[in-house]
Amino acid sequence: MPRFLPAPQPAFVTFDNQRIDYTLAFRSRRTIGFAVRPDGTVRVTAPAGVPLSWVQQQVLKKADWILKHQEAFRQRAPLQPTRHYEAGALHYFLGEAYPLVFIETAKPGVRLAAGQLHIGSPAPLAPEAVAALLHQWYAREAVAHFAAAFARIWPRFAEFQLPPPALLVRSMRTRWGSCTPSTNRIRLSVDLIRASPDCIDYVLLHECCHLLVPDHSARFYVLQTRLMPDWERWKTELNGLPK
Repeated sequence: MPRFLPAPQPAFVTFDNQRIDYTLAFRSRRTIGFAVRPDGTVRVTAPAGVPLSWVQQQVLKKADWILKHQEAFRQRAPLQPTRHYEAGALHYFLGEAYPLVFIETAKPGVRLAAGQLHIGSPAPLAPEAVAALLHQWYAREAVAHFAAAFARIWPRFAEFQLPPPALLVRSMRTRWGSCTPSTNRIRLSVDLIRASPDCIDYVLLHECCHLLVPDHSARFYVLQTRLMPDWERWKTELNGLPK
């Protein structure tokens, strides 16, 4: 006779005062599997016949990994957003929208002037070339503006007597920033320069907090809230940044 397995069921565990909800499915397999989806939902697939208490223990062992991936999806930058590169198309810089204006110049380049992003070149440019010029300009601007943001944020960490981290600007497809405490490095996405200075400060402070707490436990959010009580406001603004 065929073996009927129970339908997937909702379940949860509590880890460091945080509730982790997941969908539990029993299947004909030997090992337990975990998956965190882009919307933050968690699916656990366990061998048929194992007790629920055992599954809960395994989820707790994996809790740090689950929370880390949920936060990564929450922090992710837009995946290759659709942008337009014709005259008048709006592009964001430090939270403000500027239309593209094409002008004839001896050398290709980008300049912010009179509330417009001037794209200069000796001949008309294909959209791909305009995108590349803008990316290069954003990257150059990001270095200075991210350094200014660090100068605003880092004094809040003075009490911890940490060595200042290396700050790197990178093209990042899925995240606004990342931190590697073991190498004392913080990476920020070039696309973050499109956001307002307050949003940049939030992302940078978030990553600096990881120098002290590498995971996204309750202790991490207590620290982040103490150093930036209004961080949720800037996170919401950042998530609403037009593509």
